[in-house]
Amino acid sequence: MQDPTLSKPANLTWKGPTIVEIAAESGVGTATVDRVVNNRGNVRAVTRQKVMGAIERLGKSTAQTAAPKPRIIRFFCDSGVSFSRSLQAAVDDYCNTRSDVQCPFHTVPTSKVDTIKFAQLIEQSAENSDGMVIVSRENLTVNRVLRTLAARKIPLVCITTDLPNSGRTAYVGNDQVSAGAAAAYLMGQAAGDKVGNILMVYSAPYRGQEERELGFRRVLRAEFPHLDIDDRVNSADESDNSYRHVMRHIEEHGPPIGIYNVAAGNIGIGRALSESGLAGKVIFIGHELNSNSRQLLESGVMNFVIGHDVDREVAQSIEYILAILDKRPPPPLSPTKIRIITKFNCL
Repeated sequence: MQDPTLSKPANLTWKGPTIVEIAAESGVGTATVDRVVNNRGNVRAVTRQKVMGAIERLGKSTAQTAAPKPRIIRFFCDSGVSFSRSLQAAVDDYCNTRSDVQCPFHTVPTSKVDTIKFAQLIEQSAENSDGMVIVSRENLTVNRVLRTLAARKIPLVCITTDLPNSGRTAYVGNDQVSAGAAAAYLMGQAAGDKVGNILMVYSAPYRGQEERELGFRRVLRAEFPHLDIDDRVNSADESDNSYRHVMRHIEEHGPPIGIYNVAAGNIGIGRALSESGLAGKVIFIGHELNSNSRQLLESGVMNFVIGHDVDREVAQSIEYILAILDKRPPPPLSPTKIRIITKFNCL
């Protein structure tokens, strides 16, 4: 009958040290170690104790050098569905290349956001977050919550649209005033000597959209005074809304020379232009390259898309937060480049 002192402890797991390492640590041969770990007989109690002692020491050493727990950097996105989808794809692609960071993604469509609940979600998630990346409209409650978290030294990065009154740690994105200015210049060049009105489409009070409008109006007034912004319609970042409002505007006021969309909902505007027989006749400029805007560019319904490098911005946001957590100097930030996209370079 086997000596009961040779029984393998129920809670012993054989992870980390190899038989060779155990043999070297205990001063016995590998065959003896093999007999002990596989609970075979013919091993003296004193030898077994040497082996088990070596395993315990090596196990502690392995535990001390184990990979650190991944950092949790949460993304909170209040935006249109198409942008949320693009942003989440960029986050997933980045996290798939690293094992030291996890990025849970929380998103609410623009038209369905309850700003109080959105702010509460951010606040409640802080306990299980090492850092946060935020896309949000300007809102007092959201700003208040972010200031509270900033006071607790939680790194906060705003991406694409800024919240400078929130106490956030950094903003990552392009210069939205310049993006709007570029859109105005393209509109004026495409319109040439035509005199008429421009229809502007917007959604919620995102600072990024307000800055785009500011840049657009400034350049239009300075460089192309024969073009006026005739009206503004609210799409709530939904294609059905943008379709309905643009169709009504065309029916009531006639076709504009151009449409500038600072928000989401490009596909609805394109549908309204196509159904009105105005596709390719009304200059159509918007933001964010995605499957919808790419389709509109390729079909000739949309003239220009003002884009930016979402993948790079996601990487910059995460790496900035990681540097702060690791107490390293964070990488310098500057506005990401504005991209002018046509049907010839929309791949």
